[in-house]
This record gives sequence, C-alpha cells and structure tokens, in this order.
Amino acid sequence: MPTNLTVTHPSDHGRKKNLIIISAGKFGREAFVWATQAITHGAPLKIKGFLDNRRDALDGYHYEPRIIGSVEDYVIEKDDLFIGAIGDPGEKIKYYTPIIERGGKFTNLIHPLANVGLNVQLGTGIILGPFTCLSCDIKIGDHVAFGAFSSAGHDTVIGAWSQISIRCGITGLASLGEGVFLGSHACIIPNIKVGAWAFVGAGSVVIRDVQPGTKVFGNPATSIGGLGSGR
Repeated sequence: MPTNLTVTHPSDHGRKKNLIIISAGKFGREAFVWATQAITHGAPLKIKGFLDNRRDALDGYHYEPRIIGSVEDYVIEKDDLFIGAIGDPGEKIKYYTPIIERGGKFTNLIHPLANVGLNVQLGTGIILGPFTCLSCDIKIGDHVAFGAFSSAGHDTVIGAWSQISIRCGITGLASLGEGVFLGSHACIIPNIKVGAWAFVGAGSVVIRDVQPGTKVFGNPATSIGGLGSGR
C-alpha cells in the first residue's frame, strides 16, 4: 500500500516534494511524526516546515523543521505540497482556504501502518493515522483526518472537513455529513446518520440519528445543545 496517494506529473518523477504542515499545534506535531514515518517507508517527500501564525507554537519542543510563515503570508513555491493538521472542522476551512485559493496543492498523508481496503474513495488532504482501518466500499471527502486506531466499516460515507479523533468506530452503512467532529472513542452504530457540523463528544455511543449542528454526548448519546452552523 502506498504511503502517499498523490499522483505527480511524469516530469516530476524522482523529485521529492516539499511537505508543509498547516498548524504547529498538537495535531501538527503528530502529523509531523506520521509524515516522518511515511517518508522512511518511501513517501517521496521532504518536510519543509510548518505554517502557523503563532510564532511560539514550537517553543519548548525540539523539531528541526520550524514555522516558516502563516497561511496568509506564505509564498507558495513550485514543489510545495500541503497537509492540514487542524482538528476543529470550522478552523480547517478558515486556515486551509487561503492556501487553496492561491493554488496550493494538498496531498494525502497515509501512515504506513494504516489499512486501506477495497473500493475506498479518498478525497484530497486526507490524514490516516497509524492503525487506521478502512474496510471496503467507503467514500471520504476532502480534508478528513483520522486519528490513530480509528476505523470505518463497509459502505460508510464521511463528508469533507470532518475530524475523526483517536480510537473512534464508525460502523457499516453509517453516514457523517460535512464538518462532523467525533471525539476520541466515539462509536457510531450501523445505519446511523450524523448531520453536517454536528459534534459527538468523547466516549459517546450514537444509537440514533444526530441532527445537523447538534452537540451530543453520552452512552447513549443525547443532545446537550446546538452549535448553529458548527463553523
């Protein structure tokens, strides 16, 4: 299984692309580790640095790549590829869009220990952490990230901008709308629909459909308020 699904132009064969990670925060540091491991297993990339408007985000941490600018001021170069490492779906749109609008190209970061099965359709800007398992006949939109040990069963659909935290279970025929957030250890049982921009709290077990823009928590998950648009 390839560690990176980006298709490059034939003239670029053998040339390593410069990977730039959007956000030097907690998830950004995890993405850096996973990218390093993917590179070790053959991904044709080299890590150029982070984009973050918090210039002190890496203070106290020992990372060779540094913050090289913000999404607003960074000048995109020919061999740049981007991956976004922001957990909040609304913040993803806010900080990825300036790069997209200026023609920046996003790639997929797939950890070498991720398991991608048959007929899995991945969008662009996907992150699959270690031990992610995508079984078969799955559709995943752009800029969706999976934390370590999370899984999606057969015939699931996950909308763009969604965030799947660590150790989440999305079972067969479940459907997540655009911009859904699943907290760690959340479980979505078969055939359930989670509406766009809904928020499912950590450890929740979702046994009934969740309306768009709703925040749910618990076992079984129940509404604890609305988020409006979720953005």
